[in-house]
Amino acid sequence: MYLSFVLGQSIKDPDGRELGKLEDLVASPAPHLPVISAVVVKAGGEVKNIAWECFHYDEATERFSLSVSVDNIIDYRFSDEDLLLRTNVMDKQIVDVHEYRVVRVNDIRIEPSGDRLYMVGVDVGMRGLLRRMGLMHIIDRIAKVTKIKPNSQVIAWHDVETFERGLGRLKLKVSAARLSALHPSDIARIVNELDPQQRTEVMETLDIETAAEVLTETQTHVQASIVENLEDELAADILEEMEPDEAADVLGDISAEKRDDILEEMEPEDAEDVKELLEYEDATAGGLMTTEYVAVSRSMTAQEAIDRIRELEPSAETVYYLYVLDSSEHLSGVLSLRDLIVAKPDAIIEDIMVSKVIHVHLDAGIRDIAHTLKDYNLLAIPVVDEENRLQGIVTVDDALEEIIPEGHRRRIPKIWS
Repeated sequence: MYLSFVLGQSIKDPDGRELGKLEDLVASPAPHLPVISAVVVKAGGEVKNIAWECFHYDEATERFSLSVSVDNIIDYRFSDEDLLLRTNVMDKQIVDVHEYRVVRVNDIRIEPSGDRLYMVGVDVGMRGLLRRMGLMHIIDRIAKVTKIKPNSQVIAWHDVETFERGLGRLKLKVSAARLSALHPSDIARIVNELDPQQRTEVMETLDIETAAEVLTETQTHVQASIVENLEDELAADILEEMEPDEAADVLGDISAEKRDDILEEMEPEDAEDVKELLEYEDATAGGLMTTEYVAVSRSMTAQEAIDRIRELEPSAETVYYLYVLDSSEHLSGVLSLRDLIVAKPDAIIEDIMVSKVIHVHLDAGIRDIAHTLKDYNLLAIPVVDEENRLQGIVTVDDALEEIIPEGHRRRIPKIWS
């Protein structure tokens, strides 16, 4: 039985007296599935909320009737956890947490059990929409001839999270633990489809680390929308968890006033790194680079360099190579992580490094960067200023994301995870 079947039914008492038309059903939380706890009836110009105890449901005819006289009906008092099915669920966006997608409810599936009715799922398919429009009898005739049937896509209520609860707008029903259990890219796919307020609600349920990963995976315009709507302190915490270049990209797309407020909330060192990157053009090495990299001195031993990596705990994507700097931060050599690991612990960095370092300058364009990465088969390339001082590195995935238009690509996966 679907909600669309019963809306508008005439409600009569045992004596045949008509009370009004069925306007909505109320579902309340129960141990397994939401249970129908009340019926909303429109009687003339008045709306009555009547407790389920006053009703009888005939499963054979799928019809509702009063089990008491119209003079003895019991008013129902709503709780904050109640759902008005037509008002709060029908036509609303929901999250299908099984398929990681946002869909719109076209109809609601209800099933009897004992003397009660339960809400068991929602229909998000074309069949649900046609059913509501009263066209199913025509469609069924066409289907007999064409052998093509419109889909009825019923999602079990256990696999649904809704953004509309009770009589007013409450927070997202999904628990933080359940949402955090999804992969960040799956959460991002859901977030991309939500409205700004819903996005904010989702981000506020996540821990800071997960929120940063989700923000990184969302579409560019969505990133800006999220940060614009978050509290400055929370936005600052999330951006601090991201790579400086990614944080700078997000801040570069929001209003100057909001950007300044968030930078004020960030740790001074993190804010300084981001401010520096914001000065460069987006499609240049300076705009694409991250200031997170591992630098060592030429006099270190291989073991000391490994200890240095452990101390810094850099993100995986910034430790493809170690860059050798002199006392003035001039780039004088490079070695791969592999070369460091296979070297003897007492080997001196100067003896195992490559002195001729392939690099680009701050104003290098994206095409030059991409060609250099390809020609030399690099996973990252150092960026230097006019005096050959190391300023940052551009990773291959960041370069690819810049080349491939957002509307024609999926998010480029990180090479290391």
